[in-house]
Amino acid sequence: MKYHIEKQGDEVVIRFEKLGNQAQAVVAAMGRCRQSAWACPSGECMKIAGMETSGDGDALAVRLKPRGDSELSIAGLGECLKYQLPKEIQD
Repeated sequence: MKYHIEKQGDEVVIRFEKLGNQAQAVVAAMGRCRQSAWACPSGECMKIAGMETSGDGDALAVRLKPRGDSELSIAGLGECLKYQLPKEIQD
């Protein structure tokens, strides 16, 4: 699996490629990020107001919207992913 994080206006899009059958695990990990923000070392999870996903084959895009008073950090979200993604799909 590979992923790329980019800013698009005030939103952040994370594009995952070569997921194989792991798309649901990635979506679940992103959901955990939003639900257990207190456990994330970067604190970025607490800034996420909304999440939309779209997929095609073994690719997935996750669009994150910040809370009204926050700005999402690409570096911080990278830390969230390292913490929340199951170890077997972080390669």
